[in-house]
Amino acid sequence: MTHGPSRRMVIHVPHAATYLPDAYRAQFGIPDDALQAEIHASADLHTDQLAQAVWPQADIVIAPVSRVLVDVERYDDDAQEAMARVGRGVIYAHDRFGRSLQRTVSPQDRAHLLARFYHPHWQRLRQAAAGAVLIDLHTYPATPWPIEPQANAPRPQIDLGTTPGLTPPDWTDALRDHFQRQGFTVIENAPYAGVIDAGAEAAIMIEIRRDMLSTGPGSVEWTRMMAALATMPNPP
Repeated sequence: MTHGPSRRMVIHVPHAATYLPDAYRAQFGIPDDALQAEIHASADLHTDQLAQAVWPQADIVIAPVSRVLVDVERYDDDAQEAMARVGRGVIYAHDRFGRSLQRTVSPQDRAHLLARFYHPHWQRLRQAAAGAVLIDLHTYPATPWPIEPQANAPRPQIDLGTTPGLTPPDWTDALRDHFQRQGFTVIENAPYAGVIDAGAEAAIMIEIRRDMLSTGPGSVEWTRMMAALATMPNPP
């Protein structure tokens, strides 16, 4: 990172995991191949490897299980979570196309999942983020899913998710200019908007369109993205 004072960095990687512990498989009524397809399609594949390669000195907070089991970046109260309306709240009931996962989760099961995976993740994230700069790292598909709230929005190669009070406007401008100079298309808050509030001093969400990373580590696209992320400007 350059162009500003050195800050303690926290990289949040909530959706890279594809792990579904065997103990929870029985919650899902769909066949194994369909479930595995949903887990892999929903995952932000390679974002954990990318974070570790670009920010080796940062505190990297990675969710350990698939978001299809528990999505740590949703509100735990469905009344507050917009995606709960399409069955993709903290506990998923539907797939990326809006089809039922045929999932059975009792109130006790829900409480267990939150206590086992969600609350410990947030405790660690808040502890790490206090007084730090937070980058919330994601990927998104080039073709929109039907459940997306901005399915008709532009789909740039890099989407910068910002929230007033959390993301300094000068930092957003500097990041947009930086990535554009590297040859990427960049839009703010489209097709995904905002950044989580984990108590960081400054925070931004970086959503990378998946075709930029689809071939994985070692590819030309991967190397190019790594170089761009590694030279990002710090907040002012």
